[in-house]
Amino acid sequence: MKNKTYDQLIAELKEETLKLSSDEISMEQAMKIFEENIKRIQLAKEKLTEYKGTINKVLEDNKIKEFN
Repeated sequence: MKNKTYDQLIAELKEETLKLSSDEISMEQAMKIFEENIKRIQLAKEKLTEYKGTINKVLEDNKIKEFN
């Protein structure tokens, strides 16, 4: 799961969340999906933090210097 992209994690979250609305899902299955989704959310947050760091680095490295 750790090697997945942010978009893949979000797609899986959506798919698994839809399963929770099924009348045929057991409480045990629902809990397993819930636990896995918590892991996905944490990984997605980590990915966003990485992206933010990369964006900030690019912006910092490419600052336009004033022409004197």
